[in-house]
Amino acid sequence: MSTTTPVIPTQTKVAIFGTASLAFCGILVETSMNVTFPTLMHQFHTTLATVQWVTTAYLLAVAATMVITAFIQQRFRWRTIINVGGAGFVLGGLLCTVAPQLWLLLFGRIIQAIGTGLALPLVFAQIMTLVPFTAQGRFTGTAGMLIALAPSLGPTYGGLVTQLLSWRLIFGITLPFGLIAWLITAKTIRQTQAPRSRPFPLCQFGLVVAALILLIFSVNNLSTHGLSLVFVWLPLLLAVLAVLTFTRSATRTTHPLINLAVFQQGDFTRALLIYFFIQFIQIGLTFLLPNFAQLALGKNALVSGLMLLAGSLCSAILSPLAGKLMDRRGIRRPFQIGSGFLLLATLSLAGLAQHLSVGLIIGLFVGFQIGFSCLFNNALTYGLQQLPPQLMGDGNALFNTLQQYSGSLGTAIMAVLITLGTRMAPSASSTMQTTLGTQIALWFSLIIIMIVAALALTTKPIANMADDQHQSRSSNH
Repeated sequence: MSTTTPVIPTQTKVAIFGTASLAFCGILVETSMNVTFPTLMHQFHTTLATVQWVTTAYLLAVAATMVITAFIQQRFRWRTIINVGGAGFVLGGLLCTVAPQLWLLLFGRIIQAIGTGLALPLVFAQIMTLVPFTAQGRFTGTAGMLIALAPSLGPTYGGLVTQLLSWRLIFGITLPFGLIAWLITAKTIRQTQAPRSRPFPLCQFGLVVAALILLIFSVNNLSTHGLSLVFVWLPLLLAVLAVLTFTRSATRTTHPLINLAVFQQGDFTRALLIYFFIQFIQIGLTFLLPNFAQLALGKNALVSGLMLLAGSLCSAILSPLAGKLMDRRGIRRPFQIGSGFLLLATLSLAGLAQHLSVGLIIGLFVGFQIGFSCLFNNALTYGLQQLPPQLMGDGNALFNTLQQYSGSLGTAIMAVLITLGTRMAPSASSTMQTTLGTQIALWFSLIIIMIVAALALTTKPIANMADDQHQSRSSNH
């Protein structure tokens, strides 16, 4: 057994930090728009159901891009990928900054989403291939600190800029930081394997994208069409058929878009589900709570955004520490601690929904973020550690795709549940309708968190091994 930890080159650390910083900028603007919805509804003279596509379309585009990252990272040089991703972030941000109409804002968001979708998976690709096994939890926690901080910090940033300046500067302020991160990464990034030519499975990609879009379309239509056969059940059925057809195609070809053999590796699937569900609720809450503060409590965008700041900072501090705890004590301890905090915080939010105040939301969101930081990045590290090197890209693509898609789905479902309050109490005031819808959404969140806790608390620990042992085990697959 190796008793020394190999020195990690400074160039590798800088490249990981630069890529994570670019991804941070992309995800920051992703959720910072959540608190601008009332402003955008007024400026563009449209409804909440339409404006929420500013976030949903972005997340969909990120998820669709991440589906092909396993292919892209094998086919192209990492420097080329980061250059395209950085250019997409800058160009999309410029379009959003000057957009005179909602459709151009959506178009700019999609371009920026493609840039983020290319950059984010490179963070973990570098960590899992260039960092020793015994330090991967620490590096994933540190890099993940930026990425996990962004979605919860977004509403604070968005509210501050919108209230004091203009929502357009949400994009303008982040552009120079994204540009610097892009240039630093492009100069320092390296890869251990040369690109290799392989055919692009266009049909499989089309099936996955169709399934993602149809499912979101079905969920969004719930708020306006109820349980409509044409607008809800039909697209849902088509989404399921697209997934089944993709699965059949991927298992019968030598060059699948995503190698589904990853689901046969250890507890990979369990870790992936934990990662998906916890992100689903976290992004959902960053949409739900600021809108509740504005529509039910009468607070402005600044206050509703600042509510989540303490939880965001708490997550930033604890994420690296949770990664170190996993490296030293295994996966069970952080999962146990995180599950406890998540259950307590979500139960309190749901039970006290009729009596929520800004102070109470701040305290309970801090508790939620403590639990989140213990589970989120550690689930990704644990899941990828189950895979041999040849499947690492596929596993990374799945984690990152579902991370973004879960946010898109979470935003859409929370929006539907808020409007459910209007249907259940049509004669009540708008404040009471919003409060009722929020309460329904929070009880739904508790059910999902209970599933997360059940998965986390039954996770099997893996042996703590040196890096050379891990490489030996991986080479036998």
